Amino acid sequence: MSIKYNEKNYPYIDLGRGYIIYLQDDDYTEQRWIVKAEQELNETPENKARSLEQLRELLRGENKLTVPLDDEKFLLKFLRPLAYDVQKAFDCIRHTFAMKRSYGKDYYEGRIKPSHIRHIYDSGMVNFLPLRDDDGCGICVTQLGRKWNTSKVSMYDVVALFRINIEASLMDPLVQVNGIRIIFDFDGLSMSHVAQASPKHAMVSLQWIQKCCPLQLKSIHIVNNSMLFNVLFTIFKPFISKELRDKMHFHNRDFSSLTKCISPKCLPPMYGGTLDAPECEGQLLGDYMQLYDKHYEITGDERTSAKENMAKKTLHKPAGILDTSEPDPGRKGGKGG
Repeated sequence: MSIKYNEKNYPYIDLGRGYIIYLQDDDYTEQRWIVKAEQELNETPENKARSLEQLRELLRGENKLTVPLDDEKFLLKFLRPLAYDVQKAFDCIRHTFAMKRSYGKDYYEGRIKPSHIRHIYDSGMVNFLPLRDDDGCGICVTQLGRKWNTSKVSMYDVVALFRINIEASLMDPLVQVNGIRIIFDFDGLSMSHVAQASPKHAMVSLQWIQKCCPLQLKSIHIVNNSMLFNVLFTIFKPFISKELRDKMHFHNRDFSSLTKCISPKCLPPMYGGTLDAPECEGQLLGDYMQLYDKHYEITGDERTSAKENMAKKTLHKPAGILDTSEPDPGRKGGKGG
């Protein structure tokens, strides 16, 4: 298990047994995704070009925003998931920076990029599964019980983890089209974990997900949830919209119900699936995510206006999501089946 580079010099994690994890950067070329994007997201070359220019025009009128207007991939991560609704994409970006202004000191300062929270990756709390679901959705597992050492990982860190992982997800064109599924595993949840939560943490994290994030969050799956989880959920429940609540599924230890929502071939045996891929080592995932720090630095500072940023023509290599696409035909994975 190690970090390697494909023919385009993009890094990926070789898990062994033919499975890989890597950050998708290229746009999709398979006809089924092109057709799906057109039918479900109104994506055509003409609409894409028109929407990009309209969004740029709105952003040029905003001062105090560091937005790379010349970076088409950055703008598309807001436009495509929102079916090219320019006003919604614009509002999403404005809400993002408003959140930074309101909660920057506590929730953003020192927690902008993967290297700032690599102790979370090192702990093994996060696992990106190496196969997409049948409909093309990416799948991420976060363990918020036994592997969460509250003496080393604060709730502020956990909130940052959600944001940083989702920001990475949004750079993946296939996730922009197909969305993502998240599994929260609460095995080993204790009072020390519950004590970390507060209404403010709940409000900030859910406000970001529901107002700032254009990601198509297809479903959230709660597993190994005990009675103690109900205490924790009570803190978060008042801030959860009906739309988000409808996407939540509570399985406890009934993994047969989980495999009705996510294909068993994508899930490891511990969740009732048949996936035989080795679990990614936490420190290796930390090393890998840290390679993409530069992407997060681009939008981590509001001191430059959009107009000034356009003049500077900021260049950076954008990240994508942890993808399961194959860098060569001999590897397992694929783009969702």
